[in-house]
Amino acid sequence: MKVMKIYLSSLAGILRPLRSFLLKAVELGFNNVEILDEWGHKLNDRRGRELLELKRSYSLNYVIHAPYDGINISTPQRSLRRAALKLIEASMRSAQYLDARLIVLHSGFKSPLDFIKPKTTWNIFLNVLKKIDKLANDLDVYVGVENMPSGGNALIESCDEALVLIEEVQALERIGLTLDVGHSNTVSAYEARNYLLKASDHLFHLHVHDNNGKRDEHLAVGSGTINWASIIPLMKRLKLLGGLSIEVVSFKDAKKSLDALARMIR
Repeated sequence: MKVMKIYLSSLAGILRPLRSFLLKAVELGFNNVEILDEWGHKLNDRRGRELLELKRSYSLNYVIHAPYDGINISTPQRSLRRAALKLIEASMRSAQYLDARLIVLHSGFKSPLDFIKPKTTWNIFLNVLKKIDKLANDLDVYVGVENMPSGGNALIESCDEALVLIEEVQALERIGLTLDVGHSNTVSAYEARNYLLKASDHLFHLHVHDNNGKRDEHLAVGSGTINWASIIPLMKRLKLLGGLSIEVVSFKDAKKSLDALARMIR
């Protein structure tokens, strides 16, 4: 764990200008940042130049979280899927520009069509990942597919679903997993441990935050029901391309999470 980089997700300051968020993150002691390519932090040429300047000034490292609001890369609606893929491809190109080796990607979502023609969205998802893998190879970046909270109709929620994905995309060298520990806790209190035991070789990145097991709350680490003592030893063994990101919604909880992790990993 000593060599694992700890990032702060820009979700913690999503209502601030991106530059303001980054300067605050540096003030709190973070020199690794996960940029949420969304809303007020949506990447464009101006923000890209700004991020590159700050990277050089403060020796920052970046992970990019691809946009997800309103996006479903497994939708059977071709025009919507093309639009979603265009946004994700732009995010991947931004990652290359910023020398960010990892992009976090949400899985697709199920459709009513799956009830009539089973696995429709799953097969679309696999085909889209092939396209993403090809671009990732061209850009020399990697993509970590993130598990979603329980009950949201996502294709990847449980560890078992993630393992099926890994089996089916094993030929895609640039595709791996981002384990969201908070999301996994809404599936089962043991789900994060399952991921860490069964899928560790395929994990590129972690998201850490807490909740009470019922819904996705993005609380500070140690403020919910996640049994961190049972998973920290497993986390220490990982060699992650993208380290771990604290993904909370305030700077107060970011600092609280950073302090909690420091205590836990001594």
